[in-house]
Amino acid sequence: MRNLNRLVALAVLISLGTLAFAQHSLYDNPNYRNSQELRRQADLAFQQGDYLKAEQLSKESERLSVIARQEAETQRLQWIANAWKNRASDRIGFGEKNDAAGQLGPVWVEAKAAFALAVAEYDAKRYAESTEASKKVMDLMKDFAPAKAPAAAALPAFYTVRLIPEARDCFWRIAEYPFIYGDPWKWKILYEANKDKIPQPDNPDLIEPGIVLTIPSIAGELRSGTWNEK
Repeated sequence: MRNLNRLVALAVLISLGTLAFAQHSLYDNPNYRNSQELRRQADLAFQQGDYLKAEQLSKESERLSVIARQEAETQRLQWIANAWKNRASDRIGFGEKNDAAGQLGPVWVEAKAAFALAVAEYDAKRYAESTEASKKVMDLMKDFAPAKAPAAAALPAFYTVRLIPEARDCFWRIAEYPFIYGDPWKWKILYEANKDKIPQPDNPDLIEPGIVLTIPSIAGELRSGTWNEK
C-alpha cells in the first residue's frame, strides 16, 4: 500500500509539473508569439475599417495558434514520458542490482519488456504510449524489495560520497545500496540527517564527492564504522 501511495504521489507531482511546463512552452513558442502579433494587427485593421485585411490576419493568427498549441501539447507529453521513463529506468536498475530476476521470475521478464517498449516508444516520439509502458514497469515492481541482509551482517554508520561517472552518487542511489537501506524511496531519511553537510541545504540534488554522510538506523539495526568498498 505504501509503494502504491508513492506511485500516486509521483503521478500527481508529474501532472502538476506539466501544467507549468505546458504554459511556459506555449508562451515561449514562436508560432504563438506570431499569432498574438497577428491578432493585434487584425484588431488594428478592424478599428481602421479594413475588414478584409482584419479577416485575413485573424485567420492566419488562428492557424498559428492551433499549431503552437499542438507543439506545446507534444512537448508536454514528451516531458511526462521522459519523467516516467527515468523513474522506470531507476527501478529496473534497482532490480538488476538486487536479483529481481531470481525473486520475481516472469514478472521481472515482463517488467524488462515493458521498459524496452517504453524506450522504443519514446525514441519513436509516441510519448503517450511510452508513458503507459513506463507506468507498467513501476506497477509490476511496486512491491519488489531486495532480500534482507542477514542479521549478523555489519552495517556502516557512515558513508563517503563517491565519484562514479556512469551513475553518480545521489541520495536516491545511496539509499538503495543494500548496506544502506536497500530502498531508494528512503532517500529523504539520508537527506534530512545530512542536509547541513551539503553545499545548498535546500537542494538535495547537489551532493559532492568526499562528503561523509551519517546513516541513521531506522529499524533498530546496529551500525558502526565507515563503509569501505574493499
